Amino acid sequence: MTGLLRWYEQADANNGIIISSKVRLARNFSKYNFSLKLSEEASAKMIHEAVKELNGLKEFASFLEYDFKDLDDTQKIALRERHCISDFLLQQKQAAGFISPKEDISVMLNEEDHIRIQAYSAGNDLKSAYKKASEIDDVIGSAVHYAYDYKYGYLTICPSNAGTGMRASVMLHLPMLAAAGGIDSLASEVGRFQMKLKSVGGTGKYSIGDMYRISNLVTLGVSEKQILENLKAIAEMVAKQEAEIQKEYIDSMPVRARDTVYRAYGVLKYARSIDLKDALTLLSEIRFGILNGLVKPVKKTAAIYPIMIGASPANLCLEAVETLTEEEINTARADFIRKNLPEIEN
Repeated sequence: MTGLLRWYEQADANNGIIISSKVRLARNFSKYNFSLKLSEEASAKMIHEAVKELNGLKEFASFLEYDFKDLDDTQKIALRERHCISDFLLQQKQAAGFISPKEDISVMLNEEDHIRIQAYSAGNDLKSAYKKASEIDDVIGSAVHYAYDYKYGYLTICPSNAGTGMRASVMLHLPMLAAAGGIDSLASEVGRFQMKLKSVGGTGKYSIGDMYRISNLVTLGVSEKQILENLKAIAEMVAKQEAEIQKEYIDSMPVRARDTVYRAYGVLKYARSIDLKDALTLLSEIRFGILNGLVKPVKKTAAIYPIMIGASPANLCLEAVETLTEEEINTARADFIRKNLPEIEN
């Protein structure tokens, strides 16, 4: 990879409640059965053909190409931890793909559909994410023949993805809504607008690190523009709600709020071993503190979300260039956080 900043290291991903905007497009080749009905031999043939076609396109010249047959489990999991591949692709025996230098564009082959294109933009910028995904989609579509029906749109293995084949989502940091027990009611509220709330890096509705994703549920009978506009409005409504609760909490208990952040900082600054759950919980508290001015970093470019990504187990193993035991990972995590935690003013 190049020395370019990854999308989640950019300022817009680290200076607000909305961390990222994502657009994912589901596409299939017209000449092959859907992925779940392909034999291993047919899957390998489909992947080989797709890789050959994409490698011939100048737009992919700078992309990192990968094939699961050349990666070990740690390398695959590290890609998932950095949001470059999906949980579904991770479970596939045969898969391949392409990742842009900034890791903001990913093309996955042999996912639930033959091709899954995903594009990220830092912060509240669905328009930019859609533009990236659409441009790559046009490039690929000029080289291969998609399965498309003039009545139903793009044909996908799951009916919920038919039509535009687009799933748009926004990831938000919601520590106060989570602490106040508001995630269940929030999920119901966004559900009324045909949206889904899902935890990121957690189980069920609850997230370790307080990261949540809101995405559209309907793709058929609604335009891409409508999907993006509706999602943007819902995301901004949720972000505003979170900001109001944060302000109420700080105004009512300023000493407790500040103390919680400083305690979290103190633990991470001096810990020699820490598990992922504790690390993400404390990093979430520090991020909340920085966004609200409870602590002031010496450098204005201080970012916490990249530390959350880097503290993930597989990426720590890649950094160490060896397989680590759980105890060694906890030690490496503490070292990594200490080295990357921003200095704060006293």
